[in-house]
Formats: sequence, structure tokens, C-alpha cells
Amino acid sequence: MLRHHFLIIFRNFKRFKSSFFINLIGLSTGLACTLLIYLWVNDEMQVDKFFKNDDRLLQVLESQHNAASSIRVTTSTPGLLSEELAEKIPEVDYATVATPPYWFDKFNLSSGEKKIDAAGIYAGKDYFHVF
Repeated sequence: MLRHHFLIIFRNFKRFKSSFFINLIGLSTGLACTLLIYLWVNDEMQVDKFFKNDDRLLQVLESQHNAASSIRVTTSTPGLLSEELAEKIPEVDYATVATPPYWFDKFNLSSGEKKIDAAGIYAGKDYFHVF
């Protein structure tokens, strides 16, 4: 039975070469897109799963409306927002703020002969309670 199917495929390939290649390119493109979408969704579903209380972690984003009628979403929010969230919303156990590493220049850490170029962040007092 399998031999018969391969014989039919081979005959159709010889008879309709152009449509065979169009179908083959369409099928391979569809499968490649499906695989890439699966890999992307799988990666997004695994973000921050290594924390103990990962189901209770949230990140606050800020929407900025530009004059050109476009919306830009950023992770940078006002520094006092974390204190206000913890104070005004009773469901929030801990709220912390952290500066992005690109705000500051890299610096050198040295211990004896070992030297490391590093970038640090400044974090709020509850940072280690959250993480």
C-alpha cells in the first residue's frame, strides 16, 4: 500500500512539476511557521517559572501616548509607584522597584587577581522578599 502511494506521488511529480513544487513550498512554509509559533509560545509560557511564587508575581507596565497617535509600552514606571501600590492595594504583599542595568555605566569588581566588569541595579527594600 505504501509503495502504491509513493508510485502515485512520483507519477504526479513527473506530470505536474510546477504545481508539485508550489505545494511542497507551501507545505514546508506552513510547517516551519507552525514550529516557530509553537517554540515562541512555549518560551513565553516558561518565563519566570523558576520562582517559588511565580503565580503571584506581576510586572507593572506603563503606556505612553505619543503625539503621533501611537502608544508605547515600557517597563519603566515612577519610582514611588511601588510604595503607593503596597500602601493602597491590600492584595499587594510586597512591591519593589529596580533600575534597569543600562542606566549606569559598568564598573570593575576585583578580588585579588580576579577582575570582573559588571553592571548593577538599584533595588527597593522588598526586592528579596519578592524574589
